[in-house]
Amino acid sequence: MEIREIGEVRLIEHLTGLLGQASWGGSRGVVRGIGDDAAVLQVTPGRRLLVSCDALVEGRHFDFNYYTPYQVGRKALAVNISDIAAMGGQPRWALFSLVLPPRAPLQVVEGIYQGIADLALKEGVAVVGGDTTSSDGPLVVDVIILGEAGRESVAYRSGAVPGDYILVTGHLGSSAAGLLYLQHPEWEEQLSREQAAPLLEAHLNPPSRCRLAMHLVENWEVVAMIDLSDGLAAGLLELASASEVGARVYAERLPLLPELELLARLSRRDPYELALYGGEDYELLFTVGGRPGAGRKVRRLIRQLQRLTGTRITVIGQVTDLDAGVKLIRSGDMEEEIKLEKCYNHFG
Repeated sequence: MEIREIGEVRLIEHLTGLLGQASWGGSRGVVRGIGDDAAVLQVTPGRRLLVSCDALVEGRHFDFNYYTPYQVGRKALAVNISDIAAMGGQPRWALFSLVLPPRAPLQVVEGIYQGIADLALKEGVAVVGGDTTSSDGPLVVDVIILGEAGRESVAYRSGAVPGDYILVTGHLGSSAAGLLYLQHPEWEEQLSREQAAPLLEAHLNPPSRCRLAMHLVENWEVVAMIDLSDGLAAGLLELASASEVGARVYAERLPLLPELELLARLSRRDPYELALYGGEDYELLFTVGGRPGAGRKVRRLIRQLQRLTGTRITVIGQVTDLDAGVKLIRSGDMEEEIKLEKCYNHFG
């Protein structure tokens, strides 16, 4: 069945039914969810409200040749959750708008909503509204997400000072490598899908770092934080600009999966370029104070976070003075400027 055969009213009723508990979640502050002109939400007293939005566009952000509809829905919510995590917050409510070609198969939309519903339940997010409309253009999943954070524990991009340690979660460049692998099926002869599985997982099912981020801001002195939706280079440049500082990161410290290095050799690419400019890692980049004796505290932070979440945490460099710029240090102390022009550009 195609979307045009079911009609908007019946489609909304059907999709709301697919959401099930994800549309309500009684204890999540939903006074009135889907069904009225607007949702009514109960904000927790004494906390800050966080709001963000992001859209996935077919042909630009995903391709159904590589993604299942379920993965598209899951990723649409995951990339928005990442924005809330980067502020040290807890995601609470989401609204989804779908722009659909009239000939879109119903099962595609059902798959998208199932991916949304499953991740929403896992992360404690209530889906409280949205919209559907038709277009002759590509399929679009547009999301607004709302979260909460403690008044004194919101993490911003600004605030980093020279001497701070720079840390990242997880591994870098894996998502970009996963997309490259999908775009080159001929590489399967040298690198099997089983071997490439960690790279494909990073691209198709981005991680959630909310639990880790909330623990960070509530228990440690996080100075500045940003998510790496556009890659490490873009994240470093944006954090440095907001904080009016420079940065030095060391190529040999960048956490790369062995599978990424295999793919880099296969594709004749620089693995560090993938890590810096590849994008869509959805990991966290953050700084912690570099006062005398802070090294021991940072090591304790890393051990605790890894034990709590199972996520790798790596110190990759330090914040410097603004005049020093944002630099990558390769072997032999060779400095390389990290350039905005090489970062992902939505309109490039």
